[in-house]
Order: sequence, then C-alpha cells, then structure tokens
Amino acid sequence: MKKLLFTLLLVSTPTLFFAQQEEKPQTAKECDLPKDFKEPIKNNRLKKFVAIDNGVEEKEVIIIRAQNGFGSGIYTACVKGQPIKYQKMGTVFMRDGNNPFKSN
Repeated sequence: MKKLLFTLLLVSTPTLFFAQQEEKPQTAKECDLPKDFKEPIKNNRLKKFVAIDNGVEEKEVIIIRAQNGFGSGIYTACVKGQPIKYQKMGTVFMRDGNNPFKSN
C-alpha cells in the first residue's frame, strides 16, 4: 500500500480593517468667523457664481474680503470652511489664478 501524503500549504495574509468615519474637514483660520460677522459687500451675482463653481448652495458662500477697482476686483469667499479667491474682470468672475486664454 502506498501512502499518499498530502501537503497543505496555507498562506495567510493579514487583513486590515479600518473604521471609516466621516471627519469634518478642518476649517481654515480665515474662515473661522464670529457669529456677528457681516460681509463687506452684498454681491448676489458673485455668490451665485461661487456656489455653482463649487457645487454648493448660495447660503453656504460667505464673502469675507473684497477689493473693488474700476471694472475689476479681487474677492475671497469661504466655501465649506475653505477660503477661495475670485477675481472680476469687467463683468466676468473667475477663480483667481485661472487663465481663460490658456489653451489645453
């Protein structure tokens, strides 16, 4: 009688499980505003543009800084606790640093 020898090789790989918790994103110091904060300007067109650009509602956009010039301006808005700069050229708003004339 022949003995059959079966060898079982068990390779074990460690399995790691991580608890998935949704953490609130850190609020930038610039956007940590007091409850009685009043926006420096009331510009509904800018708020609407920023809201659409970031996929949020207008009520979530807070304008914290505004520098108006003749036909231009630079604005800082807080969106979900993060400051984002926008500029105005004529009647057009765009995120600061974006070049509309740059071809891809």
